[in-house]
Amino acid sequence: MSSVSSEHPQANTRWLLGFILAHRGAAVGSLLAGTVAGITSAATPYLMGIIVDHIRRQVPIEQIGADALALIALSVVTVAAFFGQRYYSGVVAYSVNYDIRRTLFDNLLTLDQSFYQHYPTGDLISRMHADTEMIWRLLAIAFTRFGSAIFTVIVTFILLGTINLPLTIVVFVVLSISTFFQLRAGRALAPVFEKVQDQAGVLAALVQDSISGIQTIKTFGKEAGVAKKYHDENVEYRRRWLYFRRRNEPVGMLPNMISELTAAVVVLFGGVLALNGALTLGNFVQFLVYLALIGNVLLQLGTIYQRYQQTRGALFRLTPLLQQAHIRTDDDAKPLPTPRGEITFENVGVYVDDTWLLRNVSLHIPAGSVVALVGPTGCGKTLLVNLLARVHDPTEGRVLVDGVDVRDLALEDLRRAIAYVPQSTFLFSQPLHQNVRMGMDGISDDDFKQAIHISRLSNDLPQLPRGLDTLVGEKGVMLSGGQKQRVAIARALVRDPAILVLDDALSSVDTQTAADILGDLRTVLRSRTSLIIAHRIATVKDADFIVVMSEGQIVEQGTHDELIARDGLYARMVERELSEDRETADVEG
Repeated sequence: MSSVSSEHPQANTRWLLGFILAHRGAAVGSLLAGTVAGITSAATPYLMGIIVDHIRRQVPIEQIGADALALIALSVVTVAAFFGQRYYSGVVAYSVNYDIRRTLFDNLLTLDQSFYQHYPTGDLISRMHADTEMIWRLLAIAFTRFGSAIFTVIVTFILLGTINLPLTIVVFVVLSISTFFQLRAGRALAPVFEKVQDQAGVLAALVQDSISGIQTIKTFGKEAGVAKKYHDENVEYRRRWLYFRRRNEPVGMLPNMISELTAAVVVLFGGVLALNGALTLGNFVQFLVYLALIGNVLLQLGTIYQRYQQTRGALFRLTPLLQQAHIRTDDDAKPLPTPRGEITFENVGVYVDDTWLLRNVSLHIPAGSVVALVGPTGCGKTLLVNLLARVHDPTEGRVLVDGVDVRDLALEDLRRAIAYVPQSTFLFSQPLHQNVRMGMDGISDDDFKQAIHISRLSNDLPQLPRGLDTLVGEKGVMLSGGQKQRVAIARALVRDPAILVLDDALSSVDTQTAADILGDLRTVLRSRTSLIIAHRIATVKDADFIVVMSEGQIVEQGTHDELIARDGLYARMVERELSEDRETADVEG
């Protein structure tokens, strides 16, 4: 079970109450209708006892007819009140569940990368749906039954007290003792059920990972191993669930046990009182009917209490989803309405897990420049450009856009100014044109067509079954790696950003297509600041200047010709690439 820092918002009963109060009208309506239903439900057996005594005393038929009409009227009011209670309880349950899911999802969109590295996707899906479902189940039954159940018990004991106070006291004592043990037992079930939900999250995460990586699983022939892993986790889920049920079922049966115990008390003591003339036959019938009514009401209250304990565990699992992002817009943040694209790194360092991933990085990039970042894998190129959009924040130093520290800018404005094309492109399970637009429906047709042309995505459209309307499947499974990258480039271009970042964005594109894309991109890139991360020198040699990185530091920078003349790391990279190209040509020849 994950620990949760107290500095973050807590998903607890008070937090849940805030959502309920937002729909206080429906909540009050449900409770008022339940109050009426509880009173009339409790009054019905009392009236039935009176009718029995009237029949036994052979009162005039007119009186019995009036009694029957009163009973029918009471039943009609009860039915109408229960309908109102169920209707308004549905409004509360569904509305609160909607608000909670919206709140959680909106907050998930703001959280940092570190959060998603800690919580698997499947586990988050389980928390968002299975655990919020527990809240809905609690509210649905609580507002459907709580008001009527409480007032049924209250009015029942009041009426029973007017009939025979000593017998009522005996029944109350028996019920109180039994209910006390039920509450004590139920309280211990919350952490047990939380473990069941934790394991459900593990199963969901395993299913999500297996489906997402099904191609890799099949390629390496690991179906049996993955199936065995799922089997083991499924067995553990069954074990935890049965462990919970073995403890939950006796608690759930307590209301029936209470009802049976109370029945014995009523039959024993009530029967003696009836034989001695202290109770009328009608009074005895009232006690017996009330006994069945109380048993049903206690069963309802017991179910509500059980679900409340289960919901406490679910609320604890939702708490991590409420944590505040470390990277967020400050209250006094500055807007960035018309970004120029000037970038400055001032003595930037990033320290993670006792290691400096970047150190002493200083670099100035004028607006409109095309800058290439090259260097060995893992030298910090991607991390450096991620500091621009505040995917990460530097441990030391500053990153400035247009002369302003990015931490002082409104996050939405900053990220709107930057378009990032990663090496590994994520596509949504939507039509191709929606993946390109990414919610920007106001893009003109000319700009959209230009982006499709420059990215050379237009070359792939004849091969797709429905062109731009083709559904790309989960994570773009219908497309090749090169097609995904071309979609990502088109997606970046239609945004017309001030800063464009291409992070090895042509690695899956063939050489000729890459050359065509770069040829058209150079015209576009001149109108904005561009950072190009690449492993192939041919991709970056025409940049305004090239920055060479190694082990988290800048070791060289200059134009292609200047760096070749220095005969340093860059020159060795160029020579190695030329040698690999010659070897490839010899093999193909």
